[in-house]
Amino acid sequence: MAQQKISFGGVDILRFLAAVLVMVYHYGFWVWAYPDGISAQATGGVAAQPAIGAWVESGWVGVEIFFVISGFVIAFSAEKSTPLRFFEARVKRLAPAVWICAPVTAALLLLIGLSWPTDAVVRLVRTGLFAPYGPWVDSVYWTLGIEIAFYAIVWILLRLGRFHLMEVVAIAIGLVSTLFWCLYYPLGWADFAETRWLQLTLVHHGCFFAVGVLLWLMRFKALTVPRLGLCLLFLGGGVLQIASSVDVHSIKVNAAMPYAPPILIFLVAIALMAWSLRLDLSWSGWRRIGLMTYPLYLIHDVVGAAMLGPMVRAGLPYLLSMVTVGATMIAASWLVATEAEPRIRLLLDHTIFRYRLKAA
Repeated sequence: MAQQKISFGGVDILRFLAAVLVMVYHYGFWVWAYPDGISAQATGGVAAQPAIGAWVESGWVGVEIFFVISGFVIAFSAEKSTPLRFFEARVKRLAPAVWICAPVTAALLLLIGLSWPTDAVVRLVRTGLFAPYGPWVDSVYWTLGIEIAFYAIVWILLRLGRFHLMEVVAIAIGLVSTLFWCLYYPLGWADFAETRWLQLTLVHHGCFFAVGVLLWLMRFKALTVPRLGLCLLFLGGGVLQIASSVDVHSIKVNAAMPYAPPILIFLVAIALMAWSLRLDLSWSGWRRIGLMTYPLYLIHDVVGAAMLGPMVRAGLPYLLSMVTVGATMIAASWLVATEAEPRIRLLLDHTIFRYRLKAA
């Protein structure tokens, strides 16, 4: 069986749950704990919900889980690919959802008065062109530049015909990132916690991608002591990065946030991911659920918050409002993934990638 035919139901489930974690975090905590955020402004103002926030305030760690999954999936899919096919696959995976979800968010910002035409157009263009620096139509797009930076490294290896160096490159990325976080607290580098160029050069999150690559190597090549040791080392770097993110969140919400929950969620998620790679979860439905993750991540924040605020102010219980909005966003992501995205991919096949076979 060709490697590209293998499916990973456990990874798809985990990816979807990570997106739900982020969504619930935004609705249950961030929209009222950080009033300056765009999603909080989109609600029009909601009362604090400390009882709900106590069990969802660590959901942001779903992003770090995404990065590990990306490291695994991209290494797996790139091994049998060519530079052109890899580039095409990444464009067709990233662009359609952005080109669908970003205009919806931009239109909503205009509708609720959080933007004006010139600003909305600038944000929309920057988002649609995957500009590495904001402003974007929604703050959730900050992760795309980091993902693309990792894709670029993989593409360069393919272009040079040196994909066999993926392990060496991933280890180098992981070591640099882990070293940074090991020095972060002793050297008092708090000012670099959200430095964008450090994010885009994978200094901040490289340890997560490296863990994903090592999981791929240990699953499909060989489980060796050095690989396992490096994987554990990079997980340690990831734990330090998560701790720094807790500090950043604490400053933004002006309240102490616990370190243990996000770290525990992350480690359990990666352990479950590694375990699932040994299971036969080949039902095609898992793949469809996995494909919903990306549009759900892109569309839920501002659009969902704009729905949540009026529902709460109308007297609907907060938790019920969260569930209703969350279900609506999941349904919307299903429509985007199953109806809208395939049409844009088909359009790309008939335009930009029409002559890909000749070029190859």
